[in-house]
Amino acid sequence: MIVRVGSDLISEMLNLAVRLTSEATSRIQEFAVHIDIQRKPDDSVVTQTDHALQRRMVSEIQRAFPNHAIVAEETRSDAATLDPRTSQYVWVIDPLDGTRNYAVGFPCFATAIAVLEQGRPVVGVVREHNVHRTYAAVLGGGATVNGTPLVRRESLVSHDHLVGISSTKDAVTVRTLQALVPTKGLILRNLGSAAMHLALVADGGLSAAFGVKAKIWDLAAGALLLSETGGVLTDLEGRPMVPFDLAAEADRDLPFLCGCPAMHARILSLIRG
Repeated sequence: MIVRVGSDLISEMLNLAVRLTSEATSRIQEFAVHIDIQRKPDDSVVTQTDHALQRRMVSEIQRAFPNHAIVAEETRSDAATLDPRTSQYVWVIDPLDGTRNYAVGFPCFATAIAVLEQGRPVVGVVREHNVHRTYAAVLGGGATVNGTPLVRRESLVSHDHLVGISSTKDAVTVRTLQALVPTKGLILRNLGSAAMHLALVADGGLSAAFGVKAKIWDLAAGALLLSETGGVLTDLEGRPMVPFDLAAEADRDLPFLCGCPAMHARILSLIRG
């Protein structure tokens, strides 16, 4: 049975996720004095901050909820205590989404934490560390930003709309951009953080967003923010992405498209040609 708002367990998980993302802000500031930049096998950037944040989060989650599994982006062996395929609750962590931004001093990066039950997010938190904005949601309980109920601001489709775009240069991304760039009324933005793109679509700052190389930890928390504010999240063929498949490899690519219903349908038609 999926737990929902009002249960003690949901409240405890939400409170821990909010606390961990909030604590991450001060730790990020401490590590920013000297950033040790490394490259992962896929050539993406990782820093000592990513690893330190994740170790702290994994330790705290395991202490509070020893029967819960954890799927996390960095040094995933730290989290491999329980099998996410068989655990009722699975925490999905991106300790620092937008690491490349953080490494070069571009002020947009976030921490995202979600809790899944049967592949469905029941808790989702995304915190942007520069503007100190925390988006949070529980299944069936709506969403908040810094504790204030989040009501999505939706403009008319005929007006100009900001669309979050992917950082990658693969063939699918290039083809999608070729469809979006000449379309009147679509203004493209790339913040370098898929988690923030989803949060801003939920908030209304972006009308839509897409990505090709996103991972489950980029999307899980934002997926709940979207569903609790009336947004839509699918793959690039229009198929629902929730529930997430926890039997699949955690680091597989998850191409996605999200938006308010009208903009999602509009952009999906452009992608399909």
